[in-house]
Amino acid sequence: MAKQNEEPKAKMGKKMWIRWFISQYILPVKKNKIVFSQFGGKGYGCNPRAICDEFLRRDEGYDLVWILGKSQTREKAGIPDGVRTVTGDLSMSELATAKVWINNIHFNFLLEKGLKKRPQTIYLNTFHGGITIKNEGTDKHTYQPNKKLSKKEQMYRLDASYVDYITSGCDMENHVLEEFFFGNGEIVKLGDARTDMLINGAPEIEKKVREFYQISADTKIAIYAPTFRSDMKLNWYQLNYEEILDTLEKETKSPWVMLIRLHPRLAGQTKKIVPDSPHFIDAGNYPDMQELSAASDLMISDYSSVITDFMFTRRPAYMYVPDLDQYLKSRGLYFTMEELPFPYARTTEELITCMKEFDQRAYEGKVDQFIEKIGCINDGKSAKRIVDFLIEKMNQKK
Repeated sequence: MAKQNEEPKAKMGKKMWIRWFISQYILPVKKNKIVFSQFGGKGYGCNPRAICDEFLRRDEGYDLVWILGKSQTREKAGIPDGVRTVTGDLSMSELATAKVWINNIHFNFLLEKGLKKRPQTIYLNTFHGGITIKNEGTDKHTYQPNKKLSKKEQMYRLDASYVDYITSGCDMENHVLEEFFFGNGEIVKLGDARTDMLINGAPEIEKKVREFYQISADTKIAIYAPTFRSDMKLNWYQLNYEEILDTLEKETKSPWVMLIRLHPRLAGQTKKIVPDSPHFIDAGNYPDMQELSAASDLMISDYSSVITDFMFTRRPAYMYVPDLDQYLKSRGLYFTMEELPFPYARTTEELITCMKEFDQRAYEGKVDQFIEKIGCINDGKSAKRIVDFLIEKMNQKK
C-alpha cells in the first residue's frame, strides 16, 4: 500500500496526505454524507444544485458538502445555509468518507492525486449536457485499445468506471450518455433536475438577477449564450447587437437589455465583441446559468444545450448559427435543424426577420412535439425523483 500511495503523497503536503490517507483507508463511510461538485468547483449550479436544494428542503439531517474551487467563496458562489463547503485537497478527505458523490462532469482533478471511490459509496453523475444538440467529443467509439492514452484520457475513463448511476431526462439522451461514459454506469430516467426551476417558474430568482444587475422591473431581458468553437475565434459571435435590441424594443414597445454569457472557455472576451453600453451586460461571472435563464424573456444561442433547457419556459428562443455548414462537417449535430423547434438564422438580418415573424402559438406547438418525440419526462419534479431514488439506494447499499 505504501508504494500505491507514493504519488498522492508527492502531490500534496505531508499533513494533508496523512489526513487524506486516514479518511481513505481508516475512517468509515458516513452514511448521511453527500458531496457535490459542478464544473470542477465553479460555483453553485446546474443539476447538482437542484438536487442539493431538494435535500435542503426536506431537512432530514443529511451532511451536505459542496466542493468549491480555490478562487471561490461561499458568498461569491451563492452557497445556501445548511451546506458545508470545502476546497482544494481537503475535498479528497470529504469524498473519501462520503456515502454519495454527485457531479455533473468528473473528478479528474482529484483522481490524478490519488482519490479512490470506496465500495460503499454511490457515485451519481447528472451530466451537464441535458438535451444535447452537438456531438460530444469524448465517447467510447473513439477509444482505440492500442493507443497510448494521455493522462487526461486515463482520468476520464477512471472517473467513468466509478460511476454507478447517470441521470437522464429523455430517451434521446441515453445514447449520448452511454457514449460519454464509455458504457459505464446505469442510466436512470429521472429527469434533468436543473430544468425544475424553468418549468415551475422562479419569481424570486428573477428578482435576484434583476437586483444583481440593477435592471428595472419594466425592462425586458434577452440573453445571448453561445457555446465555444474549437478554433476559439470570436468572429462567430459578431452580431449587430444594437440592431437586435432596437428591433425587440420596436416589436414589444418595451425597453430591453441583453445579458452576454459566453462559454467559460471564452471567459473575459465579452468586451471584444459587445458594444460598450449599459444595455449590454457581461454575465460571464454570474454563478448559475439556470438563474439567468429563469430571469430572461428571450434567448439567443446556437448549438448549446442551454437553449433546450430554456425551451421549457416556452419563451422565445433563437439559434444564431453563422457557421452551420462548417459545424455540421467538423462536429455534427444529433438533430437536423428542421427537427429542432427553434427558428434559426445565419446572419443578423435573418435573425431579425425571425424575431419579427415569431409566432408564439406555433412555437409552443413545435416545442411540445419535440418534447414528445425525444421521450422527455422533465416536468418540474425531477429533483424530487432523484432524491427519492438516492435515498432508496443509500438505504440499500450498506
